[in-house]
Amino acid sequence: MGYLDTLKNKHITVLGLGVTGLGIVRFLVRHGITPKVVDSRPVPPGADWMNHNLPECEAVFGPLAEAALSATDLVVISPGVPLYETCVAQAIAAGVEVIGDVELFARLNDKPVIAVTGSNGKSTVVSLAAEVCQQAGLKVGLGGNIGTSVLDLLERDFDVFVLELSSFQLETTHSLHCLSAMILNITEDHMDRYPDFAAYCEAKLRIYQQVDCLVYNADDPRTFLPHDNALSVALEGATCSLTQDHGQTYFSLHGKMLCPVDTLAMPGKHNQFNALAVMALLSPLALPDSAFIAAFGAFKGLPHRCQLVADVQGVRYFNDSKATNVGATVAALESLAGEQGQILLIVGGDAKGADLSPLKAPLQRYCKTVFCFGKDGADFMPLHPHSQMVNNLSEAVALAAQQAKPGDLVLLAPACASIDMYANYMARGEEFCRLVEGQIC
Repeated sequence: MGYLDTLKNKHITVLGLGVTGLGIVRFLVRHGITPKVVDSRPVPPGADWMNHNLPECEAVFGPLAEAALSATDLVVISPGVPLYETCVAQAIAAGVEVIGDVELFARLNDKPVIAVTGSNGKSTVVSLAAEVCQQAGLKVGLGGNIGTSVLDLLERDFDVFVLELSSFQLETTHSLHCLSAMILNITEDHMDRYPDFAAYCEAKLRIYQQVDCLVYNADDPRTFLPHDNALSVALEGATCSLTQDHGQTYFSLHGKMLCPVDTLAMPGKHNQFNALAVMALLSPLALPDSAFIAAFGAFKGLPHRCQLVADVQGVRYFNDSKATNVGATVAALESLAGEQGQILLIVGGDAKGADLSPLKAPLQRYCKTVFCFGKDGADFMPLHPHSQMVNNLSEAVALAAQQAKPGDLVLLAPACASIDMYANYMARGEEFCRLVEGQIC
């Protein structure tokens, strides 16, 4: 790690003391580098830990104007802090290098990297990819925007890294070399962070800066950049797609059938796409078919992602609290819809400035009723003729249980962040599960 020796001669500032920032500080200190720590909050998370464990670190908590960012050599910034923040922008203009933890990882790593971004489905794809690698006998480091931070992964001996990367992380990443990388999809999200949709797309496309095998969604042209070695993924008409043979449907890559679709334990067409994405992403590793077959059968999916909670007297309840944007909600509806109009949908929360109009047609096609709650719940009301405003999730579940008939689905797919009412989407999903369990009693 010769680059770390270079850093020992620089004045380094870690900006943002959340989970990522604290991880950066710990990593640097472990390697003999004592950074300055800055956070705009008077008492950020981790401040007590810093006081007790690293009293030698200079810390500036409060207005960033007092942190003298322009006087440092290198800023390692947390993804939650935007580059357009005034003091950060001034530091960049003054010639200060601003990078994130993923860029620091990239400058130190020498192992193969499989990287995934997208508006929806990232966590499922990287988790399934890691499962396939493990079934093949590889030591795999799974992290990034999920689970373990990338710098903590560096401290262990892995054969391959599988990384989920957010647009925020990619903004400050320049040197990440990927064996394969994919943008699963791009739909409007984080419009409270970006000036427009084009800027959000541009951030996602940064994942392809240094990639040997570019994988893209054939049904979403925004996920593609011209490349000498590109693989397309789609349910139909792509390099990696579904193939029919003797009345059975198979996962197929380059025309070679891997296994029947019903091998996949996760339900829904969107998860069939996710499995195809994993096949394409891992193709450079030339793993045995048996590893895919075993992983596809063993991996049941992640909590809060189209998770079947219960079947109550013929009514199935699905928790997709992770559907925090419009695209994710549309994907859930299209994946779960059987008969037209059998879904009772629960939406609402903080829409993050997104355009909700693309939901209108899917809601009217697939939903019999829409229950709206939370900060931006009223904005969903005009999208469906049978929409109802409710005070909270508890009221939504109770009304859905009253109105649902056997064969119907009750789906929590909010199309919004949860921060107006909950600590995170997991807390929202967990409450939904508790409320559904209460219907059984």
